[in-house]
Amino acid sequence: MEELWPYILPLPTKSTQQYKVLLSMFKYKASPQILKSISVDKPTYQRDLIKKLHPYSNKTVIQNLNTLVAAGILEEGMEKVIAKGKSVWVKWYKPTSLGKWLVLFLIPLKQIPSKEVEKTLKELFEFYVKSTINFCVNYGIDPKSIKKTFEETYRQVVAMHLG
Repeated sequence: MEELWPYILPLPTKSTQQYKVLLSMFKYKASPQILKSISVDKPTYQRDLIKKLHPYSNKTVIQNLNTLVAAGILEEGMEKVIAKGKSVWVKWYKPTSLGKWLVLFLIPLKQIPSKEVEKTLKELFEFYVKSTINFCVNYGIDPKSIKKTFEETYRQVVAMHLG
């Protein structure tokens, strides 16, 4: 089996929202392509997405963007810019906090700079630890048992790699 990307896919807690998020990402072929084209750290302009996603019609791209916004994956906004001496409004999209994880989930690992991979792993690990502890507390599980499992696994894997 190919090496796996140790990725956590954060999703809303309500199953109806989970379904809405996953469906908005995978129901149409254009949606994953749009998410792969969205910048994680700055706004991406609608006109640039339409140009980049050329095989898809403008209508398809815009409909998929609206679906991703409605699902809480992307946020949208307008910005006034000067183009050819004229003031025009342009629409932009950027990932929400949930959307950031979903965009990084879809981008091939080799296309993500190593600094971004490190940052993402640290953020995901912190998110996962917090969520796990909250889950333990809510279900009456001693969080120390999870910590013990982590420490044992950590020791085994480090020993395997360092001999």
